[in-house]
Amino acid sequence: MSKFKFSLLVFMLAAFSVPALAGEKVVKRVPAGAVAFDFVFELSDPFGQSEFMGYIAFIEGVDGDLDGNLFADPVDERHLPFSKDTAYFTVYLNKPFPGGPLFLPVPDTALIPLIYPPGAEFTVYFNRYPDGRDWNKPDSFARGVKIAVFKESALFSTGASTTAFNVFSSRLIKSRPIKFNGQRIDFRKLVPNGVTVTNFGNGISSRDPEEYDYSLGASGGGTAIAIGGKHRK
Repeated sequence: MSKFKFSLLVFMLAAFSVPALAGEKVVKRVPAGAVAFDFVFELSDPFGQSEFMGYIAFIEGVDGDLDGNLFADPVDERHLPFSKDTAYFTVYLNKPFPGGPLFLPVPDTALIPLIYPPGAEFTVYFNRYPDGRDWNKPDSFARGVKIAVFKESALFSTGASTTAFNVFSSRLIKSRPIKFNGQRIDFRKLVPNGVTVTNFGNGISSRDPEEYDYSLGASGGGTAIAIGGKHRK
């Protein structure tokens, strides 16, 4: 073996060994059909200038800082632990519905199914030093490093009274690796084919009634499930 080939081999082995030597854990791909992450959200005016914001409470395979959770210690006595104020990871979506909803006629008028066209994008942010967020200021959830961007398929929503259930799939279109708590997180490895999201909202907004109409909005929780196979373009 020539000196050049030997040097190249040593360099390659060293490169692959750096994460292990540094004690860095690479978060592996989430199995198809398994929960990739869970989130809490707030949705403003679903029929107007909509904004969708929230925080991620769980990511499969990721070890948290505080008792295994993805939350920091509160930096302000007004901030609650394990809340929007201390979450390292947030989600934000401005103008989630690129077009008007299509109302589908059904026999039971108490159930209102809607289909929103595809094309909306939601972003996952990582903030190493979370210092409080405000439901009345949606852009407070869009601070930090953009680590993943998902593009949604058509969204199917059903609602009755003050509740709603939504389902849609999202293709991962951008990903930026980060280091967190001795781990390397890359959504391109975590969920390369994207996720199918289900969320349930209760129709009760957390926003200030002095600034926003409580009837226009919803709050709730959602789950993103890893898509398997190869995503069709």
